[in-house]
Amino acid sequence: MRFVIIFLFLSFQFNGFSQTKTYTKKGDSDPKAKTILDKLKKSMDSYNSVEMRFTLTMELPKQSPDVQKGVLIQSGKKFQVKMDQQDVYCDGKSTWIYFKKNKQVQVNDFDESTTGGFMSPKQILKMYETGNFVYAITEQRKEKEATMADIEFKPLDLNSDFTKMRLTVNTTKNKFVSLRVFSKDGSRYTLQLNSIEQNKKYDPSIFVFNAKAHPGVRVEDLRID
Repeated sequence: MRFVIIFLFLSFQFNGFSQTKTYTKKGDSDPKAKTILDKLKKSMDSYNSVEMRFTLTMELPKQSPDVQKGVLIQSGKKFQVKMDQQDVYCDGKSTWIYFKKNKQVQVNDFDESTTGGFMSPKQILKMYETGNFVYAITEQRKEKEATMADIEFKPLDLNSDFTKMRLTVNTTKNKFVSLRVFSKDGSRYTLQLNSIEQNKKYDPSIFVFNAKAHPGVRVEDLRID
């Protein structure tokens, strides 16, 4: 199973947009939503590195919600993700996915187009520039002293497995708040960003899986020589 934060290419069906306008192509996107996304992306792109603490909630049909907390450290193309059930490491060349329960590691060549099976908030914010989605603000509301904006995305790919994606942004503080993904099979995935630190320095070794630190681990190397 690929790493569960991956949120790729949503499905065609979408009911969150206003019915007064047809949203069928890139040019139909809401200019006000683009302004919010441009501002947020510019801020996150300015960071040399980020350390994010998040909560991932997975809701599968007829099952109790699975809630996991995690930490993401990202520096350029390199990243490390640590969660309850699995960790992911990437040094910009290779990606290691460590399944803790099975004591198994899968090693793959790093693919920048999919970020090795992982998508951070920085990669999520790049999606609206691809032309694969149309998007609009569906709600703006006050929460305490901040204004929140919900931006919903409709994929233009007819073959997507997902129905819609909802990104919530704190427009007062220009901060990523959460991402909620709705699947055709009834599954729901919510990524909640709890805190973020910018521009810290990290030893490059933290982006490489250390097999010696995990006795008994089984390594499956799928890299192409």
